[in-house]
Amino acid sequence: MRIAFIVIFLSSWVLNLPARELPVKKDNLPFSEENLKKMLIEKRPAEFILGQTKERRNIEAWFFPGTSDYNALVIGGVHGSELSSIEVTRALIQQLLAGSKSYYNVIIIPSLFPDNALKALSSPGRIGSTDNLGRYSMTASVDPNRQMPTPGKAYDENNGLDHLGRMIEIENQLLLQLIQTFKPQRIINVHAIRNTGYGGVYADPRTDNTGIALGYLSDSQLAITIARYIDEHGGNVNGNNLYSNPTALYYKDPEPVPTGNFQKRNMAGSILDSNRGSGVSLGTWASTAVTNDIDPSKNRDAMRIITMEYPGCKRPADYKDPSEQLFQQKQVDIYSSSIRIIFLGNYYVEDKPGNMAKK
Repeated sequence: MRIAFIVIFLSSWVLNLPARELPVKKDNLPFSEENLKKMLIEKRPAEFILGQTKERRNIEAWFFPGTSDYNALVIGGVHGSELSSIEVTRALIQQLLAGSKSYYNVIIIPSLFPDNALKALSSPGRIGSTDNLGRYSMTASVDPNRQMPTPGKAYDENNGLDHLGRMIEIENQLLLQLIQTFKPQRIINVHAIRNTGYGGVYADPRTDNTGIALGYLSDSQLAITIARYIDEHGGNVNGNNLYSNPTALYYKDPEPVPTGNFQKRNMAGSILDSNRGSGVSLGTWASTAVTNDIDPSKNRDAMRIITMEYPGCKRPADYKDPSEQLFQQKQVDIYSSSIRIIFLGNYYVEDKPGNMAKK
């Protein structure tokens, strides 16, 4: 499968201009591991096309160099109905385009399923409702966040099947290819949740390739640090219970176990016909180390996985009251800033690949 690349080279003085004034030069390049390595070496911002959707729309992605040799990935719009998650990731792109520098090299995918997001946008009155228009690609589709390979196993490009033997949607296949090539040390998956009482920042426990826990302390500390930043700046992270019993555990997930014990995972997901809501999530697959005896190049450590649940699925513009629009825009800015400053900052940095911290 081929991933088309569009690279934007920006001089240092340009980075200090507002993003909309940036003069850019684009060169079309085919995606390859060689071109990715070149991008990391050159340390220059780049916009590229991850690939095309089933409806032949481009999936936009951005690369921004950091001050270290560590890699991070930010994903928005896994569920097209969660339009606020796309707003958060686009706000992050604007902050980085304006010249903000991160510790991690980062690739940002603001809308992984743009076809689905357009479905949500096609019916403004239903945005944020229980209709969930745009959450799934089709009526009979598997939940886009439940299409990952078997934990501990690499993605197999030759069959494109998930843990339950179902065909993975093209958008997720492109994402999996990117992850296996880029091998980020940490990923933040930006979602949105209609019940604002569960808005917050959560961490998946890392395990080895057999599901044995590597320790949850630093993962949870990173999630709580991000949540505290959001709270201190006026954002809603009610799901983290910061003022009573701080937690980085999503309310539907099993409790993290001590190091050396088998870690249970939530494979059930949402209740849908034909088990369409069940399967392996990105949080489960990516936080599990991969060992591939046939192709060792696909081996990787367990990645540090953070799930951000923005409180409410609407964009600021979808609210009728101007004061509510301003409040929601502030929420978007706070959430995106927390990613830039804390998640992409020098906080709880992982050990070098092959020696991931077990704490």
